[in-house]
Amino acid sequence: MDDDFLDVTENSHKIGIIFILVIIVILVCGYFFVFKKFYFSVKNIEVELGEKLSMDVKDYLSKSIKDTHEFKLDISQVNSLEVGSYNYTITHNGQIRKGKIKIVDTTAPVFTLRELSIEEGTEDFYLGSFLATCEDYSTPCIVTFKNSKDEEKLAKVGKHNIEIEVADTFGNKKKATAVLNVVKAGTIVEEGATDLEYASNSLNIEDFKGTVYKKLEKGILSGSEDECDIVSEISTVDLEKYVNINYPGNAIKESTIIKLYNKNSYTIGFSIQVKLSNGETIYIDPTKIGQEDISE
Repeated sequence: MDDDFLDVTENSHKIGIIFILVIIVILVCGYFFVFKKFYFSVKNIEVELGEKLSMDVKDYLSKSIKDTHEFKLDISQVNSLEVGSYNYTITHNGQIRKGKIKIVDTTAPVFTLRELSIEEGTEDFYLGSFLATCEDYSTPCIVTFKNSKDEEKLAKVGKHNIEIEVADTFGNKKKATAVLNVVKAGTIVEEGATDLEYASNSLNIEDFKGTVYKKLEKGILSGSEDECDIVSEISTVDLEKYVNINYPGNAIKESTIIKLYNKNSYTIGFSIQVKLSNGETIYIDPTKIGQEDISE
């Protein structure tokens, strides 16, 4: 009888101790669940230049979290159009985590080529003249010989395939084959070199429909010193004065010097395109105001 009483008492003590331990565990877990801050971490990511940045917080968190509606993402300091490393933040219940977004350029230029003609003996040939168009976020587009031996073809009369590489300023490049016609000296002028055939923003001059600001008597090589001198001269035109007189109340949003080419891809003229604040696109007409009035 006494032994049975002792067994019951001992079991009661054990059950009581276990019950107390369970209560303590529940209280501790409850404390951490209610009062301990939720911990989260962010990651560093890479984004291609020009790509739209994600606004989804989940793309920036190190671990998957289902409910992110109380998380606030701030990417206001990131310029997706300029290569570099930028900071971003994610805030949740007073906690701020900082991460980095690296904008990189690993994409080669997208371009089209045109066939060129030059006279034998041409010394200042500019490889960039092969480009009809070139699109890339990291301009200018740089054209080089893929095979240095192709440079020897510039002195040989005939039609040649020239292997080139087109790269952006970060070295992303793409290979292509350009076509070059080398003709006898004096032939290019005889082949209608004064006719406008191409514009730098359009393959067909019919699509250009702009006013020619300066027409040359003879085509000059694109990228040559002569062309650079003319572009420098045109750059001195006081566009603001021209717009104020002829289009009062408008401001200049953008201005572009457009090069015009003959059918042999030599530069034969120039146009000045101006986009106004009212949305209109105009071309500077040198006959409206004398050169002495619109040049600085």
